[in-house]
Amino acid sequence: MTNQYKYGREKEKLVARRLRGKGAKVKLSIGSRGAADLIAEFPSGKKWHVQVKATRKGKPASPSPKDAGRLKSSASKNKATAVIAKVSRNEVSYSSARIKRRLEP
Repeated sequence: MTNQYKYGREKEKLVARRLRGKGAKVKLSIGSRGAADLIAEFPSGKKWHVQVKATRKGKPASPSPKDAGRLKSSASKNKATAVIAKVSRNEVSYSSARIKRRLEP
């Protein structure tokens, strides 16, 4: 279990580094209890509430409907975009939690 947590946390840090590379200020959530794993704010002023999903093999799972709902509601309250970041073999893809459209940071 802790291994799984550590693996996920490493992937959250990877996504944070990638977003910082795109100029965003990124805050990682403490533990994994919040709706968003990280919050990114871009120089343009746009904000992302990001839920990171990672897998060791195959395709990362999607968040459960409950988690997706919490993410969307926390993003709305903060005038942010709810984003799912899927990590597979250190490749990261971003999509909107609302309309499933691919996003580019």
